[in-house]
Amino acid sequence: MRRLLPLAALLAACAGSKPAPETEKKKEPEAAVEARPLGPVDDGFRVEYRAQAEGRALVEVVEPAGAEVMAYDAGTQVARDKAPMSFAAAPDKYYRLEVRMPSGAVKEKKVAARAGQVASVRVLAAADAGPQPMNREAFKGLLQSLDETAGDAGKLALLKTALPYNWITAAMAGVIIDHITYRQTKMDAVPILRDRILDKQNSYWILDHFTYREDKEKVQQELLK
Repeated sequence: MRRLLPLAALLAACAGSKPAPETEKKKEPEAAVEARPLGPVDDGFRVEYRAQAEGRALVEVVEPAGAEVMAYDAGTQVARDKAPMSFAAAPDKYYRLEVRMPSGAVKEKKVAARAGQVASVRVLAAADAGPQPMNREAFKGLLQSLDETAGDAGKLALLKTALPYNWITAAMAGVIIDHITYRQTKMDAVPILRDRILDKQNSYWILDHFTYREDKEKVQQELLK
């Protein structure tokens, strides 16, 4: 029995110095991930990147659920769906996202696609503060498209396509009218512009963009509909 006691003591000492199980060692990285701060918010958008298992570049819009999302690559629409949605992207390229919020407001953001990563986009609920007019960059793009479109019939068609997804101010409406050449076509543009003007109390400003009295009277009647 005396010979067994030293062996028992040795085994007890080894047990006391036994390293922690592997499962305990993995708890630290998990805690670090949970403590990682969220990505910054820019114009109501939060964009975060994570690794993509297949090495592709993806862009996804996950919030708000049900919002209509349109993605453009240099003016060409490459995806359109309701959030949550995603689409394959080309690495190292910027995509313009248009997100139509539940309130009808349209929010825009340029998002960079990265090789082997998913760009995860969220539009925060606080950004849905109601319809907002087109931003300066988007409006300048619309005016440029108007100037490059041949014929006033083509310009009207462009407005019918672009404005259902955007809002404007009365002042913007007047500028658009100035980019249309012919008298009758200017008047034909009024019904298209009227329903997309946010500050309807200022709609009368449009009258200043017409020369003839009879045209002003017809436009005034159109604005009252």
